[in-house]
Amino acid sequence: MNKKERKDNHFCYLCTESYDMTATLHSIFSTLPFAVCLVWCIILVLRARTSGRDICLLACFAGVCTVLYFCHAVFFNGDEHPWVKLLYLCCNISVYPLFWLYIRSVSEPGRLGWRACWVLAPALLCAVCGIVSLASGRPVLWLELPVRGVFLLEVVLVCFFGMRRLAEYDRRVENFYADTDRKTLAPLRSLLFFFLLTSFLSAAAGVLGRELFATSLLLALPSLLFSTMLFSIFFVASRLEYTAEEMDAAAAAVSAGAAEEPVTEDMQALLERICALMESRQLFRTQGFKITDLATELGTNRTYVSNCINRLRGESFSDFVNSYRVRYAQILLQMNDSGKTIAQIGAEAGFTGDTSFFRNFKKITGRTPSEWLSDRDPS
Repeated sequence: MNKKERKDNHFCYLCTESYDMTATLHSIFSTLPFAVCLVWCIILVLRARTSGRDICLLACFAGVCTVLYFCHAVFFNGDEHPWVKLLYLCCNISVYPLFWLYIRSVSEPGRLGWRACWVLAPALLCAVCGIVSLASGRPVLWLELPVRGVFLLEVVLVCFFGMRRLAEYDRRVENFYADTDRKTLAPLRSLLFFFLLTSFLSAAAGVLGRELFATSLLLALPSLLFSTMLFSIFFVASRLEYTAEEMDAAAAAVSAGAAEEPVTEDMQALLERICALMESRQLFRTQGFKITDLATELGTNRTYVSNCINRLRGESFSDFVNSYRVRYAQILLQMNDSGKTIAQIGAEAGFTGDTSFFRNFKKITGRTPSEWLSDRDPS
């Protein structure tokens, strides 16, 4: 073999190696979102045996995402069968309705009922039309455009109404608990923004055509983006420790047997009683303090107490109690002759943790405890 032939063979070998590496990476990126969904689906199904309805719905959402991205992987790794195409279209307009049902399950106590499942009607209609079309020998390509339109409409509606529902739930939490750490659904609201962004990017990729990514490593960009989004959704949602069911149970346990009748007492007089009780008994120093605890001390119902604070003070129950805590902490900081740490002072004022203390102190004063103390140090 002469020198030229050896060079040609070496070049062909390098080309083959490069092609094999590209094909391998393409296969990995095409199946990565599917693998992420499959792993989380298994985890959530195992947890659903001993958890509430919210985890069950999250497991259903993960299952549909798994099938959706399986159809993606099939397309990017071979010819797409017409039935796989139909399955992809049905799953595509099922994911957002299922996530909406999950949002309702964590923010709304009680059973959802079958009527709540009407949001899955577009996916069911798509399935029926697709089955009839395939059974008559026609392709389902005609369904792509209406499915894309329905998908974008679902994105907007679920994100808009989901934000409103989660914000309303967080307001209820702030008007029930003084300590709201790990009780609000703020992480889900943040995820909805990410969800909205990635969904419009997905729609943009759909307009460009999946064929653009079929044989190119450009597929790595949407693959990593969607995998990150999906992992974040399942990770954050699975770690939620508090939902509407727990808050409803806590309210029922504390106020069992107490009448929630309208109260005729003057609201301004009630606020004066609340403030006097908070200052004389220092109830705000109780960790885990709830509005039902205050209502019990006053001999009235929690709804009236909440309305009184909201309307006359213009703040939530949580902000109302934490303002007392911060003022008390300021006194302790200035009179700290025993060398207590800032964290110890926060706990003595009633805060359940350092994070809650620092966040609320800065929210009310505009400074951290250390900054506020240094501003008052004459030296």
